[in-house]
Amino acid sequence: MLNRRLLEFLKSPNNGRQVTRLPDGRWLLLTHSEIMGPAELRLRVSRDGTAPASLDEFEDLGSLVGAKGQVPACGPWGLGGCILVTGKTLHLAWTGPHGIQYSQTPIKEKFTWSRARTIREGDCLLGDLFIAGQGVAVTWQQTHDRQTESVGISRSERSWKSRKLHRGKPMFAPVTDTDDQGRFHIVWGDVAEQLHYARIDKAGAKVDTELLGPGRQPTILCVDDQLLICAESEYGHMRYYFRTADGPWQKHLPLTNISQWLTSDEVHSPGLTLDEHGVAWLVFANSTRNSTFWARWMGDRWGELINGPRIYYRRPRFDSNLLPIGRLSVEKRGTVTRLVSEGRSHAQKKQSVPIENTPEGPSLTHRAPIDDIGLLLTCEPPIQRIEFRTESNIELKPTLHQRTLFLDMLEVARCDNVTLQVETAVKHPNNPLIQRGPDGAFDQDRVFNHGRVMFDNGRYRMWYGGIREPRRSEAYVPWYDWIRCGYAESEDGLTWKRVRVGTVDHNGSRDNNILQFLRHSSVIFRDDEESDPKRRYKALYCWNSGEHLDIARTGKYGKTWDPREERFLIDVMTSPDGIHFEREEGELIFPGDQARPLSVIPQSIFRDTNEPDPQKRFKAYGFMSMNLRRRGTSYITSPDCIHWTAHPELPVIDPAVRGTPPAVGGPTGQVHDTAVFSYEGYYLALYQDQHEPLNMPVELAVSRDSDIFRHIEVSQKIIPVGEPDDWDALTILPTSPVVLEDEIRLYYGGGSERREENGAKRWQTLPGLATLRRDGFTSIQLSDRTTTGTLTTIACHIPKKATRLHINAFCPDGTEMRVALIDLQTKQPIDGYSTKSCQPITGNNLDKSVRWQNQATLPQGTRLLALSFQLSGKDNSPKLYSFWFTEK
Repeated sequence: MLNRRLLEFLKSPNNGRQVTRLPDGRWLLLTHSEIMGPAELRLRVSRDGTAPASLDEFEDLGSLVGAKGQVPACGPWGLGGCILVTGKTLHLAWTGPHGIQYSQTPIKEKFTWSRARTIREGDCLLGDLFIAGQGVAVTWQQTHDRQTESVGISRSERSWKSRKLHRGKPMFAPVTDTDDQGRFHIVWGDVAEQLHYARIDKAGAKVDTELLGPGRQPTILCVDDQLLICAESEYGHMRYYFRTADGPWQKHLPLTNISQWLTSDEVHSPGLTLDEHGVAWLVFANSTRNSTFWARWMGDRWGELINGPRIYYRRPRFDSNLLPIGRLSVEKRGTVTRLVSEGRSHAQKKQSVPIENTPEGPSLTHRAPIDDIGLLLTCEPPIQRIEFRTESNIELKPTLHQRTLFLDMLEVARCDNVTLQVETAVKHPNNPLIQRGPDGAFDQDRVFNHGRVMFDNGRYRMWYGGIREPRRSEAYVPWYDWIRCGYAESEDGLTWKRVRVGTVDHNGSRDNNILQFLRHSSVIFRDDEESDPKRRYKALYCWNSGEHLDIARTGKYGKTWDPREERFLIDVMTSPDGIHFEREEGELIFPGDQARPLSVIPQSIFRDTNEPDPQKRFKAYGFMSMNLRRRGTSYITSPDCIHWTAHPELPVIDPAVRGTPPAVGGPTGQVHDTAVFSYEGYYLALYQDQHEPLNMPVELAVSRDSDIFRHIEVSQKIIPVGEPDDWDALTILPTSPVVLEDEIRLYYGGGSERREENGAKRWQTLPGLATLRRDGFTSIQLSDRTTTGTLTTIACHIPKKATRLHINAFCPDGTEMRVALIDLQTKQPIDGYSTKSCQPITGNNLDKSVRWQNQATLPQGTRLLALSFQLSGKDNSPKLYSFWFTEK
């Protein structure tokens, strides 16, 4: 139910017209000094056409509306300002003290604004600013008395002309979108939290209004022959309406409240927009998690809910690090035309760009690449903070043999009756793979309390953390001094043997498998790019918070550390064989405005040969304690594996975003151990979801740039905990996988409690193995109770020398899969490459070459197309894991 402050808040339109771009690709922002009510309006422009990382990368062009506004006769303040680019003109509209006002300027090096004119007088509020034929138009709301208000439209051709659309009980100003036939679709809410809809087919035509149903703060978008409306429900959830062509409305459909992740969250400020592929995005703010979220329209439903950009702020105690988003403006894009021919300009080579009819004629509104969607985020008072973020889209441009997986689904343009599933890794019947050591051994209680397994020169090698907890009769030893690193080998990865290496004294003997220098989490990798064979194997140890304090207090471990410095101590170990190590001093710094968390514990490390920044050549991810009760994912980088720098926005996987329910701190709702690795151009994260202290399964997240991670189907576990009496009943400790030709091996530590002979409980950890097929982190399957479904990709750039398409798919008995190649202009199958002409794919296929009409080769001369996968099955579903191209 609305209250006084929310009524005032909703007077500013939710139309996305505060973010736009100039023809040269630079971004423009219209910012308001207040989140609601009268404000000063200022214009900001980005320095170039690349996506700005923050508001700091914008130049402030000064006040447009306000006491010192540059627009002549602008008035003392503005409300709900909007900007719009058409051809070579920048338009500005806002609510002023006496009505709706308008100004414009030629797009030149310096803007020269026309004198403000009032285009609708009275007690009015601006709703939207948009292109209308050869001019522009605005929608508005006008108050006549306490019980009577109206909504209407004013258009500018040669002069401004106004028209009322609806008169009735109090309501809010409308927002609108235009379809490819030039019809205006208009939606608005009223104070009883109901939505109304109207359509204007042509100037002067009769307009019928329709009561849709519950909702507030709506957003609207035309997508091909479909119309989408999204709005807040009266309970703070996100719901939507849609219809196809002039068919019946599908009304008040739930979105966030049916998600196990977001069901209890308060969300607001929905914004609909089109990406360069013609796919609709819904972006909204989440007050519960202080983050944005988004979903993409898949043709008949919304796709997966994905976490989006946020406003990062580092509090001194790290008790919270995200600021609340009070208002969100999502860059609004209109009708999209696909450009499919090659050999055009750099901008036109983009798969699609908005085409708008402007007073200057048809125009490419954005002549620069438009992969990113601009977001303007404003904090609620008393926090005075405005920020700019982008949500990145992708271009599907695989290289030869590079596999395309389905993770955050950005490669997908449309789904019909299919869904994404996280595959559950199959636990091996031989688990656990190694038993606890004998009494007195360093690994008497825990084996693989973190660790790493590699397939190296024809053998499997394991580095594992081993623990023996002190007994009651023994002297106190801090927990971090319990842990040693053990070493084991196996021929098949299943039957393991501890290898005695004789490098460390333990209980008066070197007859053991303890490795020197490696403590706590055994973070090791083989660096095949290293020119010095003596440094082939590298291991990293970042000293934890307790150790750092011991060092600062007593000089323990022979080290020194000043707590006033924003750095941690790191040991870097190198070895020619992974057994005999040399140690050198490294460091982890927190530069700029950063500050140290309680601890950073790397748990996976690799050299990233695809990273363009040499300062980030080495990457390490893992667990971090932000403070004593908050856990998240750490990320540090280095040019040389010695000097490390923390990511500026830790944690990169945030418990405030993932937790269910989200918690500031404590034993629930946290993100604990994390292993990240590179796979087919993606960065995949296996992270512990600490749902509660004794329930830590492993989930999946993905990043495309190694910085920003998106959760994948958070209710689905890639490695679940075991049954109550199982050896891995309570926790799963992930590590980097072993990727074989046809199998992915996920070695892990499984935790549980055991009873000792005296009845006491003691924690134990043992190593286990769970497997996936190659590429089998996720799969595309038929939705429940359906027998046929399709998935169509966005525009796919076929590699230059590619002649064949391959897929990884499992089609059990009674199921099949077919593939069509789609012409982007006609949206129809290319002649001879339809699903009907495709030879059906059946059985279990790790590598299947697709054939059409006895032809296995791709059509000649066609390098840009879409792939459409058809899945069929009556009693079961086929599974699609990946696709790729080869030259033969």
